[in-house]
Amino acid sequence: MGWTDADEARFAVARAAAEEARRRFEDHDPYTCRHSIRVADWAVLIAGHVPGFARSRLRVLEITALLHDYGKTFIDPAVIRKGDRLTDEEWAAVRTHPDLGADRVPVAREFVSPDGIRWHHKHFDGSGYPPGDMKGPDIPLEARLIAVADVFDALTSPREYRGDPREYAPADALELMREMAGAELDPGLVALFQSVYDIECSRHGGKVGASTLQVRSVIGTEVARARDLLRAEIGPFDPRDPLKGRRPEPRLVDRLVTGLVRANLDRASATNIVRYVLRLPLDETFPPSDLAGAPRRGTTPPGGFLHHVEVCLDLRRLPPEAAYAHVVVFMGQLWLAVGERREGGFEVRLAR
Repeated sequence: MGWTDADEARFAVARAAAEEARRRFEDHDPYTCRHSIRVADWAVLIAGHVPGFARSRLRVLEITALLHDYGKTFIDPAVIRKGDRLTDEEWAAVRTHPDLGADRVPVAREFVSPDGIRWHHKHFDGSGYPPGDMKGPDIPLEARLIAVADVFDALTSPREYRGDPREYAPADALELMREMAGAELDPGLVALFQSVYDIECSRHGGKVGASTLQVRSVIGTEVARARDLLRAEIGPFDPRDPLKGRRPEPRLVDRLVTGLVRANLDRASATNIVRYVLRLPLDETFPPSDLAGAPRRGTTPPGGFLHHVEVCLDLRRLPPEAAYAHVVVFMGQLWLAVGERREGGFEVRLAR
């Protein structure tokens, strides 16, 4: 059976609950601000290249990845935020977070894999935690995907507790991950991630940074998916004029949007992408009345790797469709947006 309106409604509730939970535990652990969003992006990017990984399973993977560190919510924040080396007792407490998260998932079980959360720190060779006689392909695929995504994001993000706070370039991070393949990480998934990165570098015409890869993995991948869905509906088409000047037939847009929606891609984002692919007029996400000032050009952080455009908007209110990692319309273009509350208002960072 296909995805129904009732399924969509239940999924929307699950996605909202997962996002609220993510905000709680990332407030609890400031070192990992927006970490889970990126891990979900990386995990889905890899899984999308795994043969036979169904769309419904991608949805479950995305919410599972968003919640992979949810168990940290139940650990003393003083331990989570400690800058010094952890004591044996404190480290033992941290190692309970996969079990805590798996046992207390805040969304309906049909939209999350508790075992994906429970085993994402279990190494491919059977080491890691929690304890248990599990290794290699016996570890749930969702957990192995999240593990690869988790390590990649940790290496490509600044982490003070690592002793070396600078982030690694993706190529360097993947080189380190190849050394971990077969021990900590699934070697097949590491190789698959390497091939995905190589493809994006080829498209770009040179090495791309992690932030750029995230933008491409969301906007580029979803535009390609929308075009595949459209091709299945109408056959071969010219991307510059897919409908040959005609208006779309009734419900075509709705079918494409429904086919595109995922945990990390809400209906508003999917609608923007579908209208872009169909070459229909795009509705601006941020009306002038919401802007608290002129747009500001984003800057590359020290040691950062940026091969795309970023813009920051100061807003008087935060539209619901910009509160998460969403695809929005600004100045007639598609952008990946992440919004957050700031003192006296809201800030949205746009990237494309």
